[in-house]
Amino acid sequence: MAPGITLKKGRFSQSLRKALEKYYEAIAVGPSYTAVKWQRWIDNANAVPLRATKDGNKLGWIVYNSTESTVEEILRDKESTDEKDLFQMLDALIARETLVAAEILKEDTDRYRWMVKYGFRPTRFFTKDDVPVVKMDLSTSILFKRLERHKSPRPYRRKKRVAIERVPESQTYPEIKKSLENLIRKLGGLKRFVKPGQTVVIKPNIVSDHGLKDGVWQGGIVTDTRVVKALVEILLPVAGRVIIAEGSSINRSETSEMFAHYGYDRQLVDLDPQKVSLVDLNTDEQIEKSVPGGKRMLSRKIPLTLEKADVIISVPVLKIHFAAIVSLAIKHLQGAVPPLEKYMSHFFGLWQNLVNIHHLVKPKLTIIDGLVGQENFGPISGTPKKMDLLIGGMNPVAVDAVAMRIMGIDPATSPPVLLASLQGMGPIEPHLIEVVGPQIQDVMSRFQQPEIDLTGGRDITIHGENACPGCRGYLHFVLTKLRRPDPKDTTRLLIDRPFEKKVNIFLGPTHDHGINPEEQNIFMGICQLHNAHQGTHLPGCPPHAEVIVNGLFGLFPDVEKPKYANESEEKKLGEMLHHILAMP
Repeated sequence: MAPGITLKKGRFSQSLRKALEKYYEAIAVGPSYTAVKWQRWIDNANAVPLRATKDGNKLGWIVYNSTESTVEEILRDKESTDEKDLFQMLDALIARETLVAAEILKEDTDRYRWMVKYGFRPTRFFTKDDVPVVKMDLSTSILFKRLERHKSPRPYRRKKRVAIERVPESQTYPEIKKSLENLIRKLGGLKRFVKPGQTVVIKPNIVSDHGLKDGVWQGGIVTDTRVVKALVEILLPVAGRVIIAEGSSINRSETSEMFAHYGYDRQLVDLDPQKVSLVDLNTDEQIEKSVPGGKRMLSRKIPLTLEKADVIISVPVLKIHFAAIVSLAIKHLQGAVPPLEKYMSHFFGLWQNLVNIHHLVKPKLTIIDGLVGQENFGPISGTPKKMDLLIGGMNPVAVDAVAMRIMGIDPATSPPVLLASLQGMGPIEPHLIEVVGPQIQDVMSRFQQPEIDLTGGRDITIHGENACPGCRGYLHFVLTKLRRPDPKDTTRLLIDRPFEKKVNIFLGPTHDHGINPEEQNIFMGICQLHNAHQGTHLPGCPPHAEVIVNGLFGLFPDVEKPKYANESEEKKLGEMLHHILAMP
């Protein structure tokens, strides 16, 4: 990070104004621009001038918009061609603000150059104050690299409590219910979470129909219906209403079909039809809410059912995710937003938007279903792993940290969990978490993680040494679709089909391979946006699988691309993709 650098709130002084005018005069921008910009800052209480000092010496200024997490200006006190000072000022800023953006003039090519070098990428071009402006977003991969071994600046005055409860191996329904009651008791009892007459929403994971095939239960994919049933029965004597709400995966099937598939209508609603109901969050009425700090997206649309709930209980599954490392409490709320919001999360930054959702949809209690977990290529196609556990707590980050350690995985390796921790949502450090019940070492069983294969083909080369798990995982997922016989020559794989021009796929913020304009170049994600003009760009952070499929199968126009849903669902995906790509 930036040793000796401090940032303190200053004021819009004449010295700052002179530095501003001098900078833009040097790049031949007229005084009218700086005058308008200055007045906008004066009128905006959210524009904060931060005075940067190094070892007590004045270094420069950062003007930071706290509601949009955006650097509106960065200036040095003295003339210098050394970028080190600017980099250290930004290091000091991200140490306290984490993921930030910046706005710069389109014609300010020198600033654009060094900001790209630092790790910012151009994500949007627009006009502000009648001047062309570039929105620059900091690469999440670069953020993690620059904040290695950095702890959240937020002090936790009390340890966050996470409870672990063993379930007997036989897993009978009475045993599951009793274990759930024990878990809730360890966390302070039901009265700590639910008051008489309140409306409680239970958010399970029923992402797809893979958990029940031909009448045979496949554990570790969706929340065990018995856990949800037991929770409903525990709640009914106290709650006024119990709503089971879910928004199934956008490329799988309708949520109503999933409810019926897993018997929610028969097994759960029939417990008390007057008090228990099902809600499809994909079709629920929505309310738009501002995102605190405006990171990546200024607002999100949230289902009204969740907004009106007195209590939300999140019930994810103990499982691996091929891109997020795990799909636990933090990842689970991706199913709590409408389909377009799910899709948009990928385009504007999935990891940050998972954190954003938790600012708007705040579960009071998280209970991880660890009766049977899922290892290898989760969250859908992995291998069941019997664990006989329930894990619960009030803080989703702490719950994820404990669950990941039970799985034998470092919590800092999951991008959304790490980001949530860095932004002060909860701790992942063991000394800040109180574990009640069996200790982690007593129940730990290492989960096998998927092997990510980014080897290319005869004329396809992958350059992704420094990419985050997101792009690597999603690209691997699509590459497996190319490792099948080529219809033009079944003696070889499709990925080994020869091309007249070699194909390069670039992902991650940096790579060692030079870009040859005479070859076919594909650039993945926000990290490669600065190179997008040199080939084909696949937008997103990480790009959605559908985007990668469209990009890679475009190399094989004679081959039908894979489909992930029925025709009507595929059409919806296509319409959403078109809508997002057309956004300004």
